[in-house]
This record gives sequence, structure tokens and C-alpha cells, in this order.
Amino acid sequence: MRFLLFIVLVLGFSSYTDDDVIVWSKNRPLTWNDYKGKPQRRFAAASTVYSLGRKVLNENGVLIARIQAYFYCNDSWKKDDWINESVLAHEQKHFDIVELFCRRMRKQVTVMTFIDQKDAEHKVDSLYEIYNAEMDIYQDKYDDESDGSMSSEGQKKWSNKISKEIEALAAYEQQTIRLKLK
Repeated sequence: MRFLLFIVLVLGFSSYTDDDVIVWSKNRPLTWNDYKGKPQRRFAAASTVYSLGRKVLNENGVLIARIQAYFYCNDSWKKDDWINESVLAHEQKHFDIVELFCRRMRKQVTVMTFIDQKDAEHKVDSLYEIYNAEMDIYQDKYDDESDGSMSSEGQKKWSNKISKEIEALAAYEQQTIRLKLK
């Protein structure tokens, strides 16, 4: 997982085209065709590269935060001989976890107040650090307890858990939040 974190951090400083990035949507699950990267020499069937994205913007005098879950097609890969629908379902849940933490972060942002854009950027970035670290721990626990999709019982437990947690935060599915100023 530390390797994946390194990739995610490096990707944060790269630029991507729209056809390389998928923004999480409940109506747009991942498919194996989304995995366009070159398979690596690791003992894994696939690797999902994602990030929790955040940006504070001033749109026509209104301060907003955009918090989104991103999947990177050209950096995510699969080994065709090793993949199946169970592995894809497992990888989808990794992406769903990113959305879960986006929703947690959005919820927190909605109760905060800000002085100005600079203050909002600082506070949102600080929240990002917290939620991103918590997400990494959650992702590792998911992989451990589902045995990377090899434990059908563990996978089923976690799939239900993740889906229920996302649904419980349905009020925070909007990716753009109008920020409250002091």
C-alpha cells in the first residue's frame, strides 16, 4: 500500500487529460477497459490508482470547495490472465472507499466557516491530510480483511460495509459545496 500511496502523491503533481481520469459516480462503475496502464511485476491481479481531490475556488464571488474521488486510467493496470469479475468488484470498492472519504470530508467542510479563500484553502488542505491518512489505513484494512478479494466472506462483509457507509452519507454526495464565510 505504501507503493500505491507514493504513486498517488506523485500523481497529485502531474497533469492528466479528461480521458485518463474518471470522477466517481454511483452510475459509472469501473470496467476492465478503464485499466489502461502497463502491468507491473508484482504479485497482484490489478492495481487501482486513485486520489482524493480537493480544490477551493471563487466562482463569481462565491467561495466553493470541490471534493472528488479520482481514478487514473493510464496508471491503473490489470493482468489479463489473472482478472475476473470478483477482482473487478474488489477494485471498485477501493474506488468507492475514496468516495466514502470524500463524503466524510464534505460533511466536515459543510459545518466549517472560513474568513476568505486563503483560509479556506489552508483548512481544506489540512482536512485533506487527515482524511487521506485515515483513508490509507481503511484501504489497508480492507485489503487485509478481504485478502485482496481472495476471501469471499471478507469481501462480502467489506462490500456491504462500504456500501452502507456511502449510503449513510448520501446527503454529502454533491461534489461542490458552497462555503460559509465568517
